[in-house]
Amino acid sequence: MSLTRSTRASGGFTLIELLVVTAIISTLISILLPSVASVRRLAQGLVCASNQRQLAMAVNYYARSNDDWLNPLEDYVYPGGVQSEITFRVLLYDYAGRVPKLFDCPAESRAVYADGLTALDAAYGGFALDGSYEWSKLFGVVHPRERWNASGIGIAGVHWIRNSDPHPELRVKSMPFGRQLDSGYFDGMTRMDEIRMPYNLVWFGDGGSGTADLWASDNWWIKYVRIPNDYGQGEPGFNRILQDDYGCWRHESSANYVMADGHYEKLNANDIRCDQQLCRWSIDPYLHQSDSIIYP
Repeated sequence: MSLTRSTRASGGFTLIELLVVTAIISTLISILLPSVASVRRLAQGLVCASNQRQLAMAVNYYARSNDDWLNPLEDYVYPGGVQSEITFRVLLYDYAGRVPKLFDCPAESRAVYADGLTALDAAYGGFALDGSYEWSKLFGVVHPRERWNASGIGIAGVHWIRNSDPHPELRVKSMPFGRQLDSGYFDGMTRMDEIRMPYNLVWFGDGGSGTADLWASDNWWIKYVRIPNDYGQGEPGFNRILQDDYGCWRHESSANYVMADGHYEKLNANDIRCDQQLCRWSIDPYLHQSDSIIYP
């Protein structure tokens, strides 16, 4: 009887078989990874939109507790006689369940309110952090540096009125979230019943409009950014792309926005109207075709 030795060990694989299996696995990974990344982006966008809707609910809770007045965009407070200009995030913090992550979008890694005031925030503002405060917990509290903590979600305040504008008292009120006249601002506050078209009016959206060179402390505010001494905040034509707002293309060249009636839309900045016929940033959508809202 002739005995032959097998060239393959019992239960093992040949080199060719291992290479084939490796190639198959690599192919599957290359197919699945884009799908996983796409699902992740979708989930981040949904969480971002959900956070904005919860902020809209917080605004409604605030209004119910304040005779239908919407919260200010920002305001001055004087705890212990020390002046602090706080943002809407402090004013809505309790109404938002004291959850700092609601002011953020998971798709944004730099502007994160819930991580407190970071060294990056400080560098953006041109100052350094010291040991006088637990900066990682600087959210939802009254503090002079709170406004420097950037957040992933911005509040709408496009057509704001600068105190140094020529004749600011003649400007037309338009912002949903105004600013107190008795605090030295010129915007005035807004009541719910002044919103003419709630489904049209933007309340919150991805990102802010501050830059390292201009309004660095406003990375929580969607606003008309003009160069110094250029008084054009009340004009039509606002487009976030034209002023390089970092959040307006966060979700596949678009951004999430929640409206005054609570619904959200995913929009490209070019599709948010602010022209002579209609403005989605104003409590009066026809702001630019007539001065129908009288300054308070």
